[in-house]
Amino acid sequence: RDFADFLRQRVEANYFGAAILMPERSVVPFLQEAKAARELSVEDLADVFSVSYEMAAHRFTNVATHHLGLQLHFTKNDENGTIYKAYANDGLAFPQDEDGAIEGQRMCREWAGRHVFGAADRFSVYYQYTDTPNGTYWCLSHIDPSHERDFAITLGVRFEDSRWFRGRETTRRVKSACPDGDCCQRPPKELSDRWEGMAWPSARAHSHVLSVLPPGAFPGVDEADVYEFLDRHAAE
Repeated sequence: RDFADFLRQRVEANYFGAAILMPERSVVPFLQEAKAARELSVEDLADVFSVSYEMAAHRFTNVATHHLGLQLHFTKNDENGTIYKAYANDGLAFPQDEDGAIEGQRMCREWAGRHVFGAADRFSVYYQYTDTPNGTYWCLSHIDPSHERDFAITLGVRFEDSRWFRGRETTRRVKSACPDGDCCQRPPKELSDRWEGMAWPSARAHSHVLSVLPPGAFPGVDEADVYEFLDRHAAE
């Protein structure tokens, strides 16, 4: 009926797909056993159910609080720190615009989702503790390659809950004052003193920001391809 209806259907379709590929009756016992062994791992979840790392992390957030008693946060960001997806029920404070939107905001450069891109082995799971104004968090972050660009998928919990996860023994620990402090919102004073007023950068606009919503009953979908697919498989 409208764009809001389209978004609702898309969210429900994605959730349905996750429930089919990673059914709760199989996922929950698997994670409960891993928690009992203090070996919770998104990587294992992705491997066992043959899904992407991002999908495994999403599914983890679906079941962790209700079935494992864990509060947590999830982010997806690019190498520049732009947040594409975010979720939290553990008190982590995300950067927001004046309307409260998180997507499109710049992630703190000290968070795991930024540091993972500079890791020696950037395609292995990266672990980190981060001290924030709201407490200390432990995060695991993994770069999930795509045909367009690489994205960091991060799952994190409060310090006290890190004991249930593989990678808790990491010695990496950083401090972040974001989103309200001077952590990385402004350049260091010595750089500002030298370059302020001397540079005028022009940001590259992503094409999807300027494009209009594709026409059709299902935006972005070629109905001819859909109907040809259905016709080929009708006899089955």
